[in-house]
Amino acid sequence: MNNLSESFNSTILLARDKPIISMMEWIRSYTMSRFATLREKLNAYPGNVMPKPQKRLDREVEKSGNWLPVWAGGAKFEVTQGFTMEKFVVDLSNHTCTCYFWDLIGIPCRHAVAAINYKVENPEAYVHPYYKKAAYEACYSPKITPINGQQLWPKSTQPELLPPVYKTPPGRPKKLRRREVDEHVSHSKLSKKNLIMKCSKCKQMGHNIRSCRRGIRHRKVRTQTGPLINFFSFKRTKSGAIKHTQFTGTITRNSKC
Repeated sequence: MNNLSESFNSTILLARDKPIISMMEWIRSYTMSRFATLREKLNAYPGNVMPKPQKRLDREVEKSGNWLPVWAGGAKFEVTQGFTMEKFVVDLSNHTCTCYFWDLIGIPCRHAVAAINYKVENPEAYVHPYYKKAAYEACYSPKITPINGQQLWPKSTQPELLPPVYKTPPGRPKKLRRREVDEHVSHSKLSKKNLIMKCSKCKQMGHNIRSCRRGIRHRKVRTQTGPLINFFSFKRTKSGAIKHTQFTGTITRNSKC
């Protein structure tokens, strides 16, 4: 799945459980409002390159001060780093650099910016057309026409279509799309699949503190109570007589569980 599909699926999450006509009407209304809002933002934007690509280009322009271009003829340059002496070949006519940043992203890298400044040209002219205002305007220029409600729709002479027989499946209804086997379920939490656990007590791999065999906790002691028993205490007094006292109690025994 690419980013466009992911964004679309997360946006229509509120409408996916609706009937087909209600879902399509929700998507149409949302798209109509979004296009109108983005057109207003586009008309108020003064630049030629859109904000995020412009921010990335400004970062490369800032980093280009440490690179020294040497003209090789035509539109080719040999750009050298002033401290580490790294070298890259830049071709302005083909919009390429041997660091491959310009080839992959479409925004001039710091080596290309150094060569562009040598020719006293504007780096924005070398940005890919997809990042410019004209491409953004071509994307959101179509206007979606508003329509009336269902009460004003024309009636059809065809037999009424009945919904299929629906049986409620067990369990909680699923709102998220079905993901692949090797795809993370959540983007906010890291997956614990193929993750080796480490015990925080014995510092060994393969288990956690709950299943740790080392350092077993003290077991609870259970007291067993026996039957009532009479006890006698004998004590000799100063006069030589023997005095006895009777007690009643139980015998307790400790056992491990």
